[in-house]
Parts: sequence; structure tokens; C-alpha cells
Amino acid sequence: MLNILRIFISDAKRLSTNVVAVVVIIGLSVIPSLYAWFNILSNWDPYGTESTGNLSVAVATADKGADLDGISFNVGEMVISNLEKNDSINWVFTDTTEEAVEGVKSGEYYACLVIDESFSSDLISFIGGNISHPKISYYENEKINAIAPKITSKVKTTVQKEVNSAFVSTLASGILEVSNYISEVDAKGNLTGATLAKLQQMDQDLTTSITLLDSYISIIDTTDSLMDATAQVSNQLGTMMDSAQSITNSAQSATNSAQSTISSASDMVNSSLNQLQGSLDTLNTTLESYANTGNSVASLTAGQAESLNNLVTEIQTGFSDVRNNQAINTYMENHPDVRSQADAVDASFEQLKTDLTLLGEASKNTAGDFDNVYESVKDDISSTKTNLQKMTDTYNDVIKPQLTNTMTSVQNSLIEVESLVEYSGNSIQGVAAILNSYPDMMALGKDNLQKSKAQIQEMQTQLEKLISDMQNLDSNDQYTMLMKLIETDPDVISDFISSPVNIDTEAIYPVENNGSAMAPFYVVLSIWVGAVILIAIVHTKVKQVEGVKHLYTYQEFFGRYLFFFVVGQIQTLITVLGALLYVKIQCEHPVLFYFAMALTSFAYTLLMYALTYAFEAIGEGAAVVLMVIQVAGSGGTFPIEVLPSFYQILYRYMPFAYSIDAARQCVAGIYGNAYAYDLLALLVYIGVALFIGLVVSIPCKKLNKIIDESKERTDLMA
Repeated sequence: MLNILRIFISDAKRLSTNVVAVVVIIGLSVIPSLYAWFNILSNWDPYGTESTGNLSVAVATADKGADLDGISFNVGEMVISNLEKNDSINWVFTDTTEEAVEGVKSGEYYACLVIDESFSSDLISFIGGNISHPKISYYENEKINAIAPKITSKVKTTVQKEVNSAFVSTLASGILEVSNYISEVDAKGNLTGATLAKLQQMDQDLTTSITLLDSYISIIDTTDSLMDATAQVSNQLGTMMDSAQSITNSAQSATNSAQSTISSASDMVNSSLNQLQGSLDTLNTTLESYANTGNSVASLTAGQAESLNNLVTEIQTGFSDVRNNQAINTYMENHPDVRSQADAVDASFEQLKTDLTLLGEASKNTAGDFDNVYESVKDDISSTKTNLQKMTDTYNDVIKPQLTNTMTSVQNSLIEVESLVEYSGNSIQGVAAILNSYPDMMALGKDNLQKSKAQIQEMQTQLEKLISDMQNLDSNDQYTMLMKLIETDPDVISDFISSPVNIDTEAIYPVENNGSAMAPFYVVLSIWVGAVILIAIVHTKVKQVEGVKHLYTYQEFFGRYLFFFVVGQIQTLITVLGALLYVKIQCEHPVLFYFAMALTSFAYTLLMYALTYAFEAIGEGAAVVLMVIQVAGSGGTFPIEVLPSFYQILYRYMPFAYSIDAARQCVAGIYGNAYAYDLLALLVYIGVALFIGLVVSIPCKKLNKIIDESKERTDLMA
């Protein structure tokens, strides 16, 4: 072991004293890594759009178009239009077909597509029974590059897809254009989904009108002030009756009168709210009259406190009547913010009554206690007025306009229903007569309102029956299928018919790019190349070493191999780090990747060193031959199954196969024990190398001596 180290140390000393030798060794360490990096980068993504988009393919059309039942179309132009949006190839659209073909011949384009002049007419020739297949001529220049034609050949599939899609889309458009009237609404109002939507909207509006009628019936029962307004409206009865015939002929006039009535009723609700504000002012005045002004406060009798509390209760009852009005209550159910305002008013009333009770009790205590409670009551009155004013503003600004808009919607819906379902004149006149009575509803009382409600409910029943009939039509299977087909986008239909099946691709051990996929092959190849260059430059024979009198064969073998081993590991370290950090290949297990490549370098340098040590020049030649065979037959580029059977047999005996597979396991992901199996296989080659170097080399020494003497006699070979 000591002699082995002495040989290595002696080699290192001689190397360090020779500048040229140092430069050569540095070159030996770097050159293999450059080989690997440049090849990986050149293969990074050759089939991606950024790469194939630089390959020029010409497209020319001579298509004259065709006519199908009055529908003119030109599939050639459709193909050109669709290819203009496709960036997978650098499409060049020439003016003439001759220009496209000549460009392929000259090498300007890698290939070209020429669409025949009768392409569109041939495409629909099956309709007449005399089928003529449409033609697209494809020209490619295979002389320019060996791989480019394989890449550009995919344009044939691309164009075929575009043609199929364009053809089916054209036919679908023609069929759907004839049937458009079924799914569109014209001036006459066809039976479509739009009609059903309008009828359903009318049904909602009628429901709203019934709710409104219920609310005003409630107003008559609960609000005295509303009756005063009714008396004012009744004064117009004579004038309204004079125009009864005109109102009967115009549903619009009737609904306008209804809107006027709603406005009057809404004003009375507003008047009630304002009256409550006045009552609060009265409460405030009464409270002040009960209390003395000045530095001291007189006692408040129990009767006065009770009187004030009763007044607050009456005011709160008046507010409850307004709040419980059905129209306002219905609105609050759908608008929590308005309900919160009403709740705030009620809470203010409750707080006011509580503080009035405390005020009566405070009069029995000190003047200071009375003053404090007195100010609280004053604040309560102010707060109640503020909350009540907010409620009044909300009614005027939000609820009242919405009620008015609802009646306007009813008006418009009545007119639409008259057009859509063509109600008889008698029915419309009946509705108009009912609506005509709205201005008189306060005079006639809630009997007329209930009659109006019954008539509208009857109308709604008939409307719901019509809606049900239309919905039953939608549930018909044939009708549903027809409507779906008509409403479908022709492009969607064409896409489905031309390609009805989609294939979902799920990558197992996905690799990000082609460069990462090729990295195992080029890294392994660079390690072999580095070892070949090393044995070609560095001698394997050991000359006399200072301090060593006699060397055994194994000492000489391992002593010089240590130098090969160290340089090989340096080459591997530079190559692997550059691939991971500079080229940035995908690698799921970088540490295992380096370990596999380090073992690969050990096996390759030892094998080639042993061959050269045993057979000298013949061993060097054998190392080169092995490299050539493995480059072609190791499965590093093409699948081993597509190679000749000779290579398929040799594949299992080549060290490249196991090194590349171990690297692939690290790059994309390890399966089971595959990684360990590959490393064990490399150990076999290490054993073979040791056998050649330590055993086979001994009897080969005499043969090598005879070969060397023979070369020297030629005066041509060293």
C-alpha cells in the first residue's frame, strides 16, 4: 500500500513542476463537461413552439370554393385563416402554388402545402352520390436536414384537423341558420324561451299587485287618516266616471289612475309618520310644562308621570299601526336594514317610557337626581324623533318609490301579456274596469279592493296554466333535443364531430423538457469521453520511482490508476455541478445523481485504464470501439426496441445502459430497487476491469513487447 501511495505522490510532484502538464490536466478536467453541457442545451426543447416556430412551411390555396343550397363557402380560405392563428410552425402564405413549391426546392421552406382548386367542391361531392376525394398536396425537402422533415410532418395532421373542423362547421351553420327562428324572438313574438320568461315575470308582477291590494285593505282597517284622504279622492268620482268608456278601452289609463291612488295612500302613510313627530313635540311641551325652570325643579306628581307615560304609549301604538301595515311589513321582511330602523324607533319608545318612570321616582329624591333623569328624558325624546325621521325618510325615498315602480311594472306587464297570449277584449276590459275603480277605492271601501284582488287572482290562475303548458313543452324529449341542437355553437358541434374523443394524458415520472431527458445520456457519454482522452494522453506504464527498488504488478497498476481516478472524479464533479447549477436540468435526487455518476467514472476509468494497461494501443482502440457501439446501441437516444437485433442483444452487456438508467432514476424519480440494481451492475464492470488489469495483463506483456518492436521497425509508428 505504501508503494502505491509513493507512485501517486511521485506523479503529482512531476505534474506540479510542469506548467504545460498542469494546463493539459485542467483541459482534461473541463472539456468533457463542456461536451455534456452544450449537447444538453442544444436538445433543451427542440419540439417546443419556440423552436418549431422557426421552421418555415409554405401554404398556398387554389381553392375556388363551392355552393351548398345557397350557402357559399371556401374551405381553403378557412384553413388559411385558422393557420394564421397557429404558431407551432412558421407558416408562410404564398400568393401562388408555384411560388410555394419552388421555395421548397430551393431550400427556402422545409415543406409546403398546396390546396387543390376543386377542394371545396370535392369535399361536398358525397351529396350528389359521385364522391371525389379532396386533395392537399404536401411537398417536403428531405435534403436540408435529417430531423426537420420529421418535425414538419406534423403539419399534415394539423391541416387535416383544420379542414375537418371547417367543413363540419360550415354544414352545421347552414342547418342552424334555417332553424334560427325557433330560438329567436322576432316582432311577432315566436314561441321561445323569451316568451316564457315574460310570462313568468308577469306572474311575479301579479303576485306583487295582490300583495299591494292586501296592504291597502289593511290600511283602511287600521289608519283613520287614510280615510280622510279617501274622502278627498272620492271628490274626483264624477269626473272619473265621465271618462269610463275611455278607461275601458285603455288599460294604460286605468293603471295610471291606480298609480295616482297608490301615491295618495302613500302620502297618508307619510302623514301618519309626520303626525307622530308632532305628537312627540306635544310630549316634549307637556313635559316642560310639568317642570319648573330655574335652579331648582318642582316635584313631578305620580299622576303627571303616568299621564306622560300614557301619551308615549299612544304615540307608540300609532307607530305600530303604521309599521304593521302589510306593504311596509312585507318590504321590511326583504330589507333587514329598514326593519332595523323600525326596531330602533320601538327601542326609543321603550327607553322613553322607562326614563319617564324613573323621572316620577326621582322627583322624590334630590333636585340633582331629578335634573339628571329629566335631561335623559329630553334626550330620549330627541333620539326618538331622530329615529322616527330616519324611518320617514326611508319610506319617502325608498319604499314609496318602489311601490310606485311595482305598479308601473304591473302596467307594462299587462300590456305585454295582452300582446303575448292575446287575451280577449272582454278580459282586458274587465281588468281595465277593475283598475278604473282604483281612484274610487277609498270611497267604495275594501269591498271593491277585494273584488279587484279576486279578478287578478283569476287572471294569475289562467297565466299559471299557460306557463305550465309551455314548461311541459320544454320537458318533451324531442323538443328539448331540438332546442339544444339549435342553440349549440356550430364551432362546438364541429369540434365534437371532427374529434369526439379526448385523450387525457397523465405523465408518469414527468420530465420538464427534452434537455433534461437527454441529460443522462450526454453526462454519461462525457464521462466516457473524458476517460478515453485521459488514457490517450497519460501513460499507464510506471517508470522507476525514487525510493522504490521493486514493484509488484498490483502496486504498479493501482499506483498509476490513482491519478486516473482523481482526474476522472474531478471531471465528473464539474460535469454534474454544471448540469445541475448552470444548465439547471430537472433532477429529483441530485445527491444520488452525483453518487451514480461518481461510481460511473470509477468504473469507466478503471475499465479503460485496465484495457490500456493490459493491451496498450490495442486497449485504447478497444475503448474507442466500445464508445462507438454504446453511443448507437445503449438506448440513450432512440428506444432500444427500434434498433437492429444485434444492438438489442448487446444492450444488456453494455455499461452505458446501467449508468444511463441510474441517472434517469435520479432525474425523473426512482422506481423500486431499479437504482440499486443499476449500481450493482456497474460493480460487475469494476470486477471485470480488475481481472483484466491484474490477471490478463501478465501474459500480455510479452505480446505487447513484440508488437512495440514491430512498430519501431516500420519507422512510421512509435
